[in-house]
Amino acid sequence: MLSYIKAEGLKQKRSFNNKGIWIIPGVTSLIGFALMGERYAFSGAFNWWYTTFLPLIMTYVAVTIVTKDRRKNYHGLMAVAIDKEKMWYAKVVVATVYLLMANVIFVGIMLVESKGLGLYGMPIGSTILGSLVLVMTFAWQIPLWMFLGQKMGAFISILLSVGCNMIVACLCAVKSYWWIPFAIPARLMCPIVGILPNGLLVETSGKEFANPNVILPGILIEIVLYVILTYVTAQEFKRREV
Repeated sequence: MLSYIKAEGLKQKRSFNNKGIWIIPGVTSLIGFALMGERYAFSGAFNWWYTTFLPLIMTYVAVTIVTKDRRKNYHGLMAVAIDKEKMWYAKVVVATVYLLMANVIFVGIMLVESKGLGLYGMPIGSTILGSLVLVMTFAWQIPLWMFLGQKMGAFISILLSVGCNMIVACLCAVKSYWWIPFAIPARLMCPIVGILPNGLLVETSGKEFANPNVILPGILIEIVLYVILTYVTAQEFKRREV
């Protein structure tokens, strides 16, 4: 399995993915500073990160990991690969690592800005926890968009992803049906970092959104989805001839 992961990692060596996980977090932090001012630069950037820019880079990475091979007709990989199921699992693992790296880079940039430039920021512990939770709650989408990317292509998949994560997050995260998978990341950010999907602070909108009881169930739902979707899509990939 490790050899498959290494092979998928090498395929990404000259791809835009290695630049994108730096560029997108950097652009997000600059937008927060430019549009929100010193007081709300951190909260504004964090809000845009999990509603817009993180879904964008996560989906782009997931889709291009599969479409890169598809465009080249897999160069005979389907015929020579010992285990096509492991090949799919390796792609999911590599995309998940990129998701983790993008979040680490974003948090690092924001912490440097807040401390180095003296900007108002959230507590370091909450910021790091929020970033880790975003990794766990967005990871289930990786096999989903990889699968759909093969069927519909990168552009449509990215549009659907950003649309689902933005619209569903804003409409459902603060409702009783917050447990809808696309809405869970935004809902969990309310008690963890104190930011609502619309960018307002939780402290201005009532204490019910600060309740941490949603965190564990939300994480468990997303992890179970990650496992199920990874397995199901791997089985479909294993049956492919080309």
